[in-house]
Amino acid sequence: MLAVLAGVAAALAWCGPAGAHGADAPVAANYRVVVGEVSVPGVRVRPVEGGARLELTNASGREVVVLGLQGEEFLRVRPGGVDENRRSPTWFASRSLTGTARGGDASAAPEWHTLATEPVVRWHDERARELPARAWSVPLLVDGRDPGIVRGTIEPAPAPPTGWWWAGALVAGLLVAGLHRRRWAVVGVAVAAGGLTVAWIAGSAVLATSPADGLGIQLLARLWPLLTGVGVVAAGIGLALRRIDLVVAIAGACLAVMVGFAESAVFRDGVLAGPGWGRWAVAAALAGGLGLAVSGAIRWYRTAGTEK
Repeated sequence: MLAVLAGVAAALAWCGPAGAHGADAPVAANYRVVVGEVSVPGVRVRPVEGGARLELTNASGREVVVLGLQGEEFLRVRPGGVDENRRSPTWFASRSLTGTARGGDASAAPEWHTLATEPVVRWHDERARELPARAWSVPLLVDGRDPGIVRGTIEPAPAPPTGWWWAGALVAGLLVAGLHRRRWAVVGVAVAAGGLTVAWIAGSAVLATSPADGLGIQLLARLWPLLTGVGVVAAGIGLALRRIDLVVAIAGACLAVMVGFAESAVFRDGVLAGPGWGRWAVAAALAGGLGLAVSGAIRWYRTAGTEK
């Protein structure tokens, strides 16, 4: 089963961050994007995914064009949908969070491709991302003639109490390790920690989904932590049915590494890209994963010693 899952993941590797339209957003950021003014009535702009992307919703009944970094037509948001200009240099830059892709010609005639059938669009915009603190703006063009603008600021985000989150997760992990004599307690921790991880990954994917990219793409971009959470739940259920202590230990170690340590930026940065309870989910993954790794290893060692 693991081999099959690995094969599927490899086959879908092309759905990387650039192809997933925003799935490369970090789990947390140390800055906050604030939208202060949108000059076009009926147009709403807000930061999403922790400020990694801007979202524009056009309820004005008019055609609104987002102008790019070189003043070219970049996105066209009509009452009936969204088009993207694939000759726009900004279109190339917006394909990933880093904005390193280069291409296009700002002076060329637009090459419009329909992106969505709803008047809602999200995009990476380096004008409204990352510190230092500053003001930013994105120009608009309404009905091909009337200028508009979106203005905002970038502000530093206060860091959470990082040391306390780490300490709490590690202490909780020690407490879980101390439950190694209680089989059903270990089962409960595995199901809870794995289930919370799956819920957090799914919630983050839902929040990152827009009309231009389906939920499936966002889930595929988070495939490995999602499979890790599912695997820990499965290991817990398996432990309830038979002695698979070593499997539980390995699953716990994977959860601690692939979710707890890998996503630990939530302990350091103030703005979360996913659900507001994401810190608790990562802390549970770290504590539960470490505790399961230790308790499962102890249980396996004692069973192996008894069999000898």
